[in-house]
Amino acid sequence: MIASTSAIEAIRRDPSFQRLKTMVIGDTGLAYYADKDAAFAERINRRLPFGRISTVAGYLSALEAQGPTGPEYQGLINELAVGETFFFRYIEQFEALRAVAIPECLRRNQATRLLRIWSAGCSIGPEAYTIEILLKQHFASQLEGWQVHIIGTDINDAFLEQARRGAYGDWAVRGLAPETLEACFDRQDKLWSVKQKYRQWTSFMHFNLVEGEIPSYPHGIGHFDIILCRNVMIYFDEATRHRLLGDLHHALADGGWLVVGHAEAGPQMNELFIPVSVPGATLYRKQAEQPAPPPASAALPAGSAAAARLQRSAAAASFRPVSPPPPPPPPPRAATPPAVPAPPDSADTNDRSTVLEGCLARVEANRLDPAAHYQLGLAEEELGVGDPVAAFKRALYLDPRFVLADYHLALAYWRRGKLAPAQRHFRNAREALDDRSDEEAVTEGGGLTVQELRGMLDLWLSGEEA
Repeated sequence: MIASTSAIEAIRRDPSFQRLKTMVIGDTGLAYYADKDAAFAERINRRLPFGRISTVAGYLSALEAQGPTGPEYQGLINELAVGETFFFRYIEQFEALRAVAIPECLRRNQATRLLRIWSAGCSIGPEAYTIEILLKQHFASQLEGWQVHIIGTDINDAFLEQARRGAYGDWAVRGLAPETLEACFDRQDKLWSVKQKYRQWTSFMHFNLVEGEIPSYPHGIGHFDIILCRNVMIYFDEATRHRLLGDLHHALADGGWLVVGHAEAGPQMNELFIPVSVPGATLYRKQAEQPAPPPASAALPAGSAAAARLQRSAAAASFRPVSPPPPPPPPPRAATPPAVPAPPDSADTNDRSTVLEGCLARVEANRLDPAAHYQLGLAEEELGVGDPVAAFKRALYLDPRFVLADYHLALAYWRRGKLAPAQRHFRNAREALDDRSDEEAVTEGGGLTVQELRGMLDLWLSGEEA
């Protein structure tokens, strides 16, 4: 132990150490090690001696000669990268995909019958296989005749080899129900091997998120319906994260969905994507390039910042509740969503006033129009002013079957810690959808279908007893 510690300290003090670390971080983006000299030196110590090379300077020269795709460089990357992952990790995110994102993708791609999903930074593969299991267990009939491509990429070739083998120890399948293990895996000695029926759509390849061009159509990296990039960006510096988020946005199809780790959300996410909150998870959706303007913007000056902001808000409103201050903890049975970072608010006082004036003018001109009161409620909730609860109630009084008014009234109550009326209005909204067809568009929903809203409501109510 003393000798090992001494060797690590000697590596840290070597004049070539910082050059080596800078080169590796630049090639891989693993800025996680930028302020962790001891951890990085410990990984180098595992690789030395390398053949006849026993000095840091010699090791640096060897890596420079090989480049990032060389065998020893890959061996070092294997030491630096983290392979901790398991099947159905963060189950709430997969539930959100099942209930909200995947049904939307199937509806949107009905003409092309093509579904493309990317597991970026897939490690040893459980995330990609989990997606195929999810699709085949819940959407097999809808996907008959479709082309489905699930692509897993990683910088670590050793991880990719294990992913292609699809065989895992007990740690990777921990928490799975016995019936899931039996249905999806074959037991081989001490390993669990993914059944062939759950490998048909999934493939793996080497790709460097930091150096690779995104989108990269020659590599098949682009026009994805869903991208999962979870617990990858936490290893990158801010500039790399910022660039990668923009690249992932470009790699998504219009209306596509991004899933990131819980610690990876931030202001840029809300600038590029529409946050979609469901219990236990937040997904991020790419807005279409030219969304239809909502009715409320008609009362605002054309081209104004206020009109554009309210247009985006209305387009997102069917999916995204505005973030509240944290409510008191609910009872154990209640479904509890995550605290979602508040969307950036770049509007000045005049912009806010213009938004409200436009909504109020519409209400004044159409006092019996439930949509006018509903849009006023959305604007008041977005800006944190007025009484959105009263506005949603007026919309419901004028149209008792205005399901999105019920939904947003429930959200408004939940944000204020009023859990009983929140659950009551979630149930009212769910019951109002019982006799409506799945493909029917929801009033004021910006393209949201009954099936999609039903899935969202089921998640909110999933903690209740029947």
